[in-house]
Amino acid sequence: MTKLNKKLSISICIAVILVSAISLTINKLFIHRYYLHEKKQIINDLGEDISDLSTQKLISEINKLEQEKNVTIAYTPVNLNSVNVENEVSENLSYEFWKKGISLKKFWISKDSLYKLNEQSVNKIYNQGKSKYSLLVKFIKKDNYIFAIGTTIEHSQETIEIINRFNIIMSAFSVILISILTFILSNKIIKPIEKLKLLSNDISKLKFRTEEIKTNDEIEELSQSINKMSINLEKAHNELNNRNESLKQFISDASHEMKTPVALIKAYAIGIQDGIDDGTFIDTVIEQSEHLTDLINTLLYWSKYEKKEFNMSNFDLKEKLIHCIKKYEILIEERDIKLNVNIDNDNFMINADENSIEIVLNNLISNAIKYNSNNKINIFLLKDNDEIFVSVKNGINNINKEEIANIWKPFYVLESSRSKELSGTGLGLSIVKEILEAHKFEYGTDINDEDIEFFFIVKN
Repeated sequence: MTKLNKKLSISICIAVILVSAISLTINKLFIHRYYLHEKKQIINDLGEDISDLSTQKLISEINKLEQEKNVTIAYTPVNLNSVNVENEVSENLSYEFWKKGISLKKFWISKDSLYKLNEQSVNKIYNQGKSKYSLLVKFIKKDNYIFAIGTTIEHSQETIEIINRFNIIMSAFSVILISILTFILSNKIIKPIEKLKLLSNDISKLKFRTEEIKTNDEIEELSQSINKMSINLEKAHNELNNRNESLKQFISDASHEMKTPVALIKAYAIGIQDGIDDGTFIDTVIEQSEHLTDLINTLLYWSKYEKKEFNMSNFDLKEKLIHCIKKYEILIEERDIKLNVNIDNDNFMINADENSIEIVLNNLISNAIKYNSNNKINIFLLKDNDEIFVSVKNGINNINKEEIANIWKPFYVLESSRSKELSGTGLGLSIVKEILEAHKFEYGTDINDEDIEFFFIVKN
């Protein structure tokens, strides 16, 4: 028996015992009074009914009234001027009751009560002692007759005690029966709860699973909620593990990227210290220091966009794209790259983080220059209904689908990169990915023949 079984059984048994105890107390204290009240109500109601009847009609309908109301009615003529009027009335009425089967050992009506009948009816109770009953009588005077409406009252104390003893036995039997039924019926409730408890314990130990429970009530709804929670926690846990693995790889790659310029700076500094500088060591140290600074700045940028720190505003994407293209015009001319820019004559206002979108455009354009194999770059800015399409396409050699799958990862650099002036950290496209995903913009990469195209779509 589970703890909940015990609690339910004990609680219900205590409730039954309390109800039984209250019932026994009420029986002992109030049932006799209630019984007497009901008897008085019967003769009082009958008294009101017969007060409207004439004496003769009442006498003629006595048998009918006795059968209908389950009472006994006796009557006798009365002469209040008689010296022994109280004895005469008492004896006559007692005799009339005796003729109708009611033997009275104690029955008496005083002279004061007889005179009082001139104004109102009088109720009296006559206890018959060892006969263990009493007679409740209502006296009414009509004309020169005294009518006595009597109903027997059983001495109920002994009966009540017997009933209470029987109730005690029944209460004990009820407690046993309820305990058994509670155990049987509560299992239908407790078993699903027990399953949910085990499920919760497993989830707390990172053993994510679900439990199918069909009860067609709130317990089933609770199980469905816990199942959803388990599925979502498992998904979040896996994502967290993947991000932790990515973080480990990121730290390893970052350490590797920083190790090279630091080692070069140290080696050339030692060369300067040893006096073997041929005039190029300082330039190399400065170049590697700048590369290390760029790497650190890029890492800071990457950390910022990982946290989704954006300042949203409305700006013209066309102006921003043209501004970014102009920054690379000299380098494009030096590389003898043919640039084709195709921009629709339309409104390109968007709501986004302006600095972040500029970083996206700069990375896509610089990558097109860095990995260019045919000295051609095509840039498109098109609008179709509520969608704005931005695309940067360039020629590239020796690229496969595996490289495309890795190209968005931090520190991944294509082997085909040959531009030392634009030598990157491998974080550019990773930052682009974080920015576009944070803005909920669609993005992707397409390979056609020997061209690679990076694009993103803004939905207004």
